[in-house]
Amino acid sequence: MSNMFKLKLTALGHPNPDSFNCDDEKEYRSVILWLEDQKIRHSKIEDREGLRNIESDSWKEAYDAYQKDLVSPASEGTPAEQLNWLLSYAVRLEYADNAAKYKNAKVDQPKQAAPNVVSTNPLDNLDFSSPAFKAGVERVSTIAGIGPHQDPKFRLAALAKVLKTSPHPEVQSREQGFIVRQPSDVLKLLFVQDLRALQTKINEALVTVQTVTADPRTDTKLGRVGR
Repeated sequence: MSNMFKLKLTALGHPNPDSFNCDDEKEYRSVILWLEDQKIRHSKIEDREGLRNIESDSWKEAYDAYQKDLVSPASEGTPAEQLNWLLSYAVRLEYADNAAKYKNAKVDQPKQAAPNVVSTNPLDNLDFSSPAFKAGVERVSTIAGIGPHQDPKFRLAALAKVLKTSPHPEVQSREQGFIVRQPSDVLKLLFVQDLRALQTKINEALVTVQTVTADPRTDTKLGRVGR
């Protein structure tokens, strides 16, 4: 609740909201007197002497009478609960006295940091100026019958348009020895080699795992082999 005290005291303009200690009896009494003198102002000045004598043994009696005058619902609660209600009451009075001022107040919203979106699409990470990309576009365009152009991106755009049209005439590839019946076959062939390499790595990983788990002397919990 100490943070709640800090927020409310700050809103009310208390001079030391950060250092206030509710468990310190002298500080507690000083805050009660400050609330009555500066914010609540329920009693006449001459009637506040009981609260003003914070060093007096009769202060508690004056404080109890003060809460009854305010009809505090927390008068039978703990000191922290009593103070919390008085602070809330003072905040309501402060707002009522300055309703027009606070009505048009704007709260600065913290700027949201732009999310760092990591793409999982390998095509987003292509380097269009790399020799490998240019060579790949040259090879695919030749197979698909796309004419030459100094910018490989233009040839790639042309290939995309071809894929959306009717089937391309059959083209014999001298390098691979296959027949392209559909333009989509061109792109599929580009991934065949990568897929084969991936499958090879997966197979190697499976063999390694099977080798480890099949050894009865292996205890992975102990982090060692055998006894």
